[in-house]
Amino acid sequence: MTNQPKVQIPINGDVICGDEKCGKSSHIIINPVIQAVTHIVVKDSNLPESNRRIVPIEKIKETTAESLTLNCTPEELAQMPPFTETHYIKPDNNTLAMLSLERYEETMLSDPFILPYVTPMVDIETIPVEQELIPPGELAVHRGAEVWATDGQVGRVDEFLVEPKRGHITHLIMKEGHLWMTKTIAIPLKAIEKMEEETVYLKLDKKAVESFPEINVKRSFF
Repeated sequence: MTNQPKVQIPINGDVICGDEKCGKSSHIIINPVIQAVTHIVVKDSNLPESNRRIVPIEKIKETTAESLTLNCTPEELAQMPPFTETHYIKPDNNTLAMLSLERYEETMLSDPFILPYVTPMVDIETIPVEQELIPPGELAVHRGAEVWATDGQVGRVDEFLVEPKRGHITHLIMKEGHLWMTKTIAIPLKAIEKMEEETVYLKLDKKAVESFPEINVKRSFF
């Protein structure tokens, strides 16, 4: 492939702040209008409250095959905007019935000799609901999101190639196949019809996608 971009943004890669590991990248936030990466989401279980933070792409210092290095400290990362916010709602009767069924199935799996007509009931006043705080007009894409050709699913999102100065997406890196029979393919931006959080839609059919050669992705500095 000619003119292959130099910069890849791995999803689910280690995130380094200075010399310290401070989490993993869980999502890439995209402006779908200009087709540019604007932020990454960093997940760190040590962070207070929401354990994921929205980090501007400008904070990425360099990338390697398995990691991203940020030009900020862990303390500065903790002060960045949260990616999620938890609300507590009162469940309706249908929700309580579903939770009771799930509890029943879990009990049957743990103790198969329990009488099948004994259903553990759930009595819950409120349940937590997590909301993503994505910047207006943008969307968050995670690793493993489905990629669909015009005639069916062809693979899953692995990462994105971006133009380093402006963060514009040039290619989608897709894993095609299952388990050990996978290959890595770079889909050019012009072949993408639209992107959603869980699904990327292509303008091509399966045969056209399969015609793309397998690539060996290499990463370099921002």
